[in-house]
Amino acid sequence: HICNERNKYFSTLSNKSKNAVVVPAKNDSNSVEEAVVVSSDGVVATHAIDFNTASRIEGSDSQIVTVRLEPGQVLRAESGGMMYMTDGVEMNTSTGGGVGAGFKRFLTGQNVFISDYTYKGDRFGIVALGTDFPSKIMRLSLPEWDGKIVCQKGALLCASHTVDIETEFTKKFSTGFFGGEGFVLQALLGEGDVFVKAGGSIIKKELNPGEQLRISSGSLVAFSQTVEYDIQMMPGFKNVLFGGEGLFVTTLTGPGTIWLQGMPPQRMISEIARRVPSGGGLGLAIPIPGMGSGGSGEEGGGNDDGNDTNQPS
Repeated sequence: HICNERNKYFSTLSNKSKNAVVVPAKNDSNSVEEAVVVSSDGVVATHAIDFNTASRIEGSDSQIVTVRLEPGQVLRAESGGMMYMTDGVEMNTSTGGGVGAGFKRFLTGQNVFISDYTYKGDRFGIVALGTDFPSKIMRLSLPEWDGKIVCQKGALLCASHTVDIETEFTKKFSTGFFGGEGFVLQALLGEGDVFVKAGGSIIKKELNPGEQLRISSGSLVAFSQTVEYDIQMMPGFKNVLFGGEGLFVTTLTGPGTIWLQGMPPQRMISEIARRVPSGGGLGLAIPIPGMGSGGSGEEGGGNDDGNDTNQPS
């Protein structure tokens, strides 16, 4: 029995990523070594979260994720995303490794600060997280993708505490300038699972070696590290002027896996902004009953002499 337990420990040790440090801890009851996981910024967890049984994505068009925490586990999430947490759950907000790490996350579209959730109790606690925009949420296990996934800026919602965020720079100046995603993408590396948000329907596509897919700028959510990311000029003069897709389209070349979103947030925001009246349009001048417009205030209190005919004598 002792040999089997030691074999399990060394198997766990060999499977950990370079971002996580495994520290042996002595169990006094049977003197068998167990592994605790330490993140790159020194946050310690006694054991990892099994998201297969501990997480649940709820909702349809605008989704949330709930995660069950046991004592000793750590969930790392984007600051400001918490909907609720049950009794016994504690939140610790930090830069996750200093000012440099916070600035790096800021470049990739995340907040400078992150929040670590732990449970200090006897059974378990629940943390619910929502998005800052009506979004779908998808879960990805990094070991299935060789420990790295490249995402659009600001895509991460929450993850295992052993997952690190790195800057992924575009290889060409033209790609960063015209590709719709900017010069810096978000690379998620490490051991564990990540929850990524996307607008509208999520489409997953597998690309064969050399297969190319052209997509509209802003539709990209994530892709595996074997996919090449570039741009291509839109063919046809009329397509450029009247097609509505602009001068360039994003090209993705396989092999690898990509995820696309049907309603990019920036596209929806642009459409809303385009329809907002400028110069104080007619909509701002129409009084709404019961909402206390300025005109009704002047009508009710317009007598400068202070006489009010409605007051009893």
